[in-house]
Amino acid sequence: MKGAVRRFDHERTDSSGRVSVDPADVQDPSFISIGPASSPVTVIVTSENSGPLFLAASEVHTSAAMHGRDRVQWRPATTEEATMFDRLDVGLPRSSGPVDLLRAMEETHTPGISIALLDGGAITETRQAGVARAGSDAPISEHTLFQAGSISKSVAAACALRLVADGRLDLDEDVNDRLASWRIPSNDGWAPRVTLRHLLSHTAGLTVNGFAGYPTGTGVPSTVDVLNGLGNTMPVVVAGLPGLGYSYSGGGYTVIQQLLVDVTGKDFPALAAELVLDPVGMRDSTYAQPLPPDRAGDAASGHHMGPVMVPGGWHTYPEMAAAGLWSTAVDLARFFLAVRASVLGHDGALLPQRLAEQMVAPAHPTSGYGLGLELTPPESPRTIGHRGNTQGFENWARIAIDSGRGAVIMTNGYFGLVLIHAVLVPVLSEAFGWSDPPGPSPAPAPTAPTRYGDFLVEPVDGQLRVAFRDQAPLMLSFVDGGYWSGREANIDVRFEPDALIATQDGAETRIARS
Repeated sequence: MKGAVRRFDHERTDSSGRVSVDPADVQDPSFISIGPASSPVTVIVTSENSGPLFLAASEVHTSAAMHGRDRVQWRPATTEEATMFDRLDVGLPRSSGPVDLLRAMEETHTPGISIALLDGGAITETRQAGVARAGSDAPISEHTLFQAGSISKSVAAACALRLVADGRLDLDEDVNDRLASWRIPSNDGWAPRVTLRHLLSHTAGLTVNGFAGYPTGTGVPSTVDVLNGLGNTMPVVVAGLPGLGYSYSGGGYTVIQQLLVDVTGKDFPALAAELVLDPVGMRDSTYAQPLPPDRAGDAASGHHMGPVMVPGGWHTYPEMAAAGLWSTAVDLARFFLAVRASVLGHDGALLPQRLAEQMVAPAHPTSGYGLGLELTPPESPRTIGHRGNTQGFENWARIAIDSGRGAVIMTNGYFGLVLIHAVLVPVLSEAFGWSDPPGPSPAPAPTAPTRYGDFLVEPVDGQLRVAFRDQAPLMLSFVDGGYWSGREANIDVRFEPDALIATQDGAETRIARS
């Protein structure tokens, strides 16, 4: 694996204190930690035909020739490199240091993780740890598929913008003029004008925050059925004045999915592969829902609290543009690098610079969201990203436009969000000089009965039982975006560390924990 981190302990050290490294252990380039686990020495190795030259370090040597390759040369890692990679060590659990990833995974009940680190517009490091299914010995690899959740929206947005660049769609035309299989309905005779820009930026005022997916073995509705409320969510309708404000809507991205299919006449997975996945080199990724049987062996299973595997391994999401992408950390890293290259105006980039600049700019003065991307505040260095979750998966992606530094983190556990935000993001933010992550970071739902004002929330068999005053209790299901949805009462709920946020018809109410 290119860029793999290897750690060799004192058993590989000879009487003079040197470490023999077999050429078979050397990749181009590799970050190799040498020495006892308590005080490792991190060095960088590269060969003349694959990277820059470094003076040999006297404390290490190779034990044989490079089997036809140029000689290997070494240099000590910079302080920044050693700090960044040691803090994300997955080679040997350590009793000291800022982060013991394996221990943090155990404490957060996260079975598996895949990480891709970016710098200067390139993937510089990949890490995998853990297993694809709790209780199994199937390891996470660089090619293991995870459900990307709402990061699917970023890739779907790029698909739409490719069609805008080709003149087949317009960001500011009424999408009802192009929709054929379904149309955004009128409200009591009033016909709202909704544009592609509104849909991409969550400013269309549409309902349905997120989706719970469909368990393995159950029926899966068509896209039009989802839009009409014949699945497990409410109908997608306009519940606010389009363009007035930001209101997150997975339903809006499902409208985009149908729009792209109607305009091109192609099914969405094939269209996404043609427009984005193949050009970017996302070779492992697919929007196919359900996941084809011949790809199931490549996929990690999602896990509820416990960790307990999601029955059947995962849910199916016919709402592909909103939540249906299967991908890897490396593939998503390639995608965000392609967006950055487009913003910088590189030759042959995925998008024209004029469209890429709109993609990474706030689409509304009150939001930190562009066209399919979460953004840092305007006063901070330009940084883009997205978070995504589905049943049993939690993911996070981020890249700085100027420096090209970033990371993609994918996990297959309910508490992967805790691992990402409480353990990994602080380390990466310190190493990369980042400000606060883009967008709000939802907290996990309570794991014991908890009262928020007039709400009593209690976890029950992977759902939330929510009682409000003297109303009959509701059972809420987890949906992408960190939300829990109650279809019967048209209510979505998410959590902050000390509060519950209830959303109904686009209006949010925050209730502090009692």
